[in-house]
Amino acid sequence: MSIEIEIIEVIEELPDGEIVEIVEVVEIIEADKKPRNRVVRVDNKDNGETVHLRVPLSKTIDDVIAKTYDEFRATRRPDDRLTCRGDGVDVFQYGHMSLEHYLREGHCPKLHWAFAGGTGGA
Repeated sequence: MSIEIEIIEVIEELPDGEIVEIVEVVEIIEADKKPRNRVVRVDNKDNGETVHLRVPLSKTIDDVIAKTYDEFRATRRPDDRLTCRGDGVDVFQYGHMSLEHYLREGHCPKLHWAFAGGTGGA
């Protein structure tokens, strides 16, 4: 049986527009379950950073949230906000859903989120 690695990738955009990918292994899956991916963009309103994550549709929103916190070197607090840039809807409430289910139900189709710590941001 062959195996394939399913990953969430951090994608960096250089000033000239070139994309650089940094790969982090998340889990190993069987090759016949080939992941399909989408890019999630998260803007940190506290410090101006932006992270682009290439995420397999099988990952949960909680997985994406955890990776976002890792990339922003932040610890989750109860008063943090993570919202869809398009409609302002809270993303945390969908943590249990897979990314595929989240999109299928029509939530934040552009996958552009805004993060703000409870005591920072606009």
